[in-house]
Amino acid sequence: AVAHKIEDPTKQAASVLAVLPDVKDVKDRASLLRILGRIGDSTALPTLRTALGDSEKTLQDAAIRALSDWPTSEPVLDLLKVAQISDNSVHKVLALRGFVLLLGLESDRPAAETVKLFKRAMDLAPNVSERKRVLSGIGGAASLPALEMATGYLDDSDLHLEAESAIVRLVRDIHAQHKDPC
Repeated sequence: AVAHKIEDPTKQAASVLAVLPDVKDVKDRASLLRILGRIGDSTALPTLRTALGDSEKTLQDAAIRALSDWPTSEPVLDLLKVAQISDNSVHKVLALRGFVLLLGLESDRPAAETVKLFKRAMDLAPNVSERKRVLSGIGGAASLPALEMATGYLDDSDLHLEAESAIVRLVRDIHAQHKDPC
């Protein structure tokens, strides 16, 4: 909260970034990494990306969680990469969840590309529960390609209810966007 009072958004993480190299305790470093995620200052992204490759699993975990808390979709591909290649199943799931959350944020990405990324998330989802999360996420995409994707899961008995819910939300949001003012 204090960092967000700094008017220049590119300086909000400066004090955390300044002390981080001197902090040797892993738990303290992990806490600072998580704080960087809550601040959401893009100058912290290189530090978090470096932590993703750290040999210490606690720091990797903190970086994944920080990127998942990011206020913009900027680190979406970083999380996708972790979900694709991590050898840690917990990190894969955390990254996938963050990836789906960030896909739902506003971005310049075309709707077709967003749906392609949601399809990738569906492919990476290790179980029905995670696939349900992906369908829930696509429900906020408000585009015809998203609607087409969601309807493709109506025949899946495990995902039918989530697909219906996503479709209702998508139709409502698409209708609101294209409502005829007459």
